[in-house]
Amino acid sequence: MPSNRPGAAGGKSARAAQGVSAKARARERIAAERAARKRAETRRRLLLSGAAVIAVVAIAGAIVAGSLSTSHPAATESRAASVVVRQATAVPLEVLARVSTGQTATPLQKVAAPGPPLTVDGKPTIVFVSEESCPFCAAERWPLVVALSHFGTWSNLGSTRSSATDVYPNTATFSFRAAHYRSAEITLRTTELADNAGRPLQPETALDAKLIGAYDVPPFVHSADQSGAVRFLDIANHYILAGAQYNPQILAGLSASQIASQLRNPSSPVAQAMNGSARIIITAIDQVLRITPTGARTSRSRSRYKTGLSPILSQRVLR
Repeated sequence: MPSNRPGAAGGKSARAAQGVSAKARARERIAAERAARKRAETRRRLLLSGAAVIAVVAIAGAIVAGSLSTSHPAATESRAASVVVRQATAVPLEVLARVSTGQTATPLQKVAAPGPPLTVDGKPTIVFVSEESCPFCAAERWPLVVALSHFGTWSNLGSTRSSATDVYPNTATFSFRAAHYRSAEITLRTTELADNAGRPLQPETALDAKLIGAYDVPPFVHSADQSGAVRFLDIANHYILAGAQYNPQILAGLSASQIASQLRNPSSPVAQAMNGSARIIITAIDQVLRITPTGARTSRSRSRYKTGLSPILSQRVLR
């Protein structure tokens, strides 16, 4: 950390330079992720186009159709192991507060002049649109589960892996397709557009389309040709993430149980990435709740504020 002692020459300029550098690294990371994802999507479209042509020919012969059916991997999902869910949903704020986001977590983008928070059922609303096949979506579900467990309760979380043919193949993750989330403070809306074999799963909702059209565009993404891509996270129309907060490479080769078991170890690169990202999400939600009277009055909010941890979490992660 920069020195705050009197006489620390250049302290302010050093901090400013570090801030600019961190933002530059974040922009580079998001651009690299989107470029990798775009290349993978192009490959997938070519494969799908080829499959469509073959499928037309296959109509004329059942034997051809049968041979083609073996070329598509089956989607896989199961119920998340109880120990994995317990470890991911019980990371204490004290542990999150000890993790430095620094190099590992990309900040959310704050909406300029955001207006009243987006609400559903009278509560500030979080919208997450993703695909089970997407490795960046897979990476982002982990800190979402960690962070949102401090505002409510998860049930029926699934377990899956990202596509075996995409970048960062077979990234272990949760699935939200059948998950339920209950909270007295916030509303969560999730959509899994495709299964982990890339086939359509849940349809995009009208709310998804509206928010993606408004916020998955420049300046929240770098250029117009990157608009509309998923993974997309909207925290009450006040904070936006059109990407992943960290590089999925950190999770390469790890099972869900191996990932979850590291979440309480602040020195673990996995914990630093995930818990650092969760800190950012928690702070953003706290900021929204502070300007939402019905949210800030709940006992959970009061207990967080009384611990004094919320200011600790807020100190640097949104800069």
